[in-house]
Amino acid sequence: MVRRFSTFLCTSILYLLVLFSSAHAQAAASSEAGGLEPKRLDVHLSVYALGSFPMDASTLKLGGEKIPQTSIGRGLGGGFKAGIFPQFMKRIVGLEAESFGFGANVVAPQTVTGAGIRAHADTYVIAMTTMANLLVRYPGQRFQPYGGVGGGLSSGYLLGSDIQRGTERVTGYASSMTFAYQFLGGLRGYVTQKVFVFGEYKYFVAKYDWDSKGTGSTATLNVHAQLFSAGIGLSF
Repeated sequence: MVRRFSTFLCTSILYLLVLFSSAHAQAAASSEAGGLEPKRLDVHLSVYALGSFPMDASTLKLGGEKIPQTSIGRGLGGGFKAGIFPQFMKRIVGLEAESFGFGANVVAPQTVTGAGIRAHADTYVIAMTTMANLLVRYPGQRFQPYGGVGGGLSSGYLLGSDIQRGTERVTGYASSMTFAYQFLGGLRGYVTQKVFVFGEYKYFVAKYDWDSKGTGSTATLNVHAQLFSAGIGLSF
């Protein structure tokens, strides 16, 4: 898993460097040709719907021990974002803030280990996340591919939970806040001078810990998910 993540991180950094170099050259050529309308600041606002697809690396633990055969379902959600691309960065490198949420079922069938320990899980998790993203884009007039990395805070809410392993148990409602990060890439296409549509992919990672009041038990959900989104926005 560590090797896969390292490879993914290196590939993402290389992708951003290549995209930045290509975009910088394109911006210089377009400026000379008068192709880009001069702007001191490029601002965009957008809303989107998303679907979440958890990966095999996701795990659920109780008291530090895995709950066997845990399955995290696919989920739906949505979000909104706002970003800026300043002129002094050639409108190639920008910053973006976004908030999004999605929910999914987390279940594990009743199992008994070799030591006779019973375990099961049945809960619904809602993740609400706020991220700050660093973006690099190709500043085309019609199509703008982009990539970036982001980090922020994510709140995880357990609803109607029943998670048990042996004598340890977490039930009812619980909430947790944790650091989350993501890698993202997408394509923006303009339908008018100011209105655009876009599709985006995110690789999202967060680790939530929930403590059960009175029992001292801690449930930990390590989420690795692919998020696919589509939305519409305005550029100013």
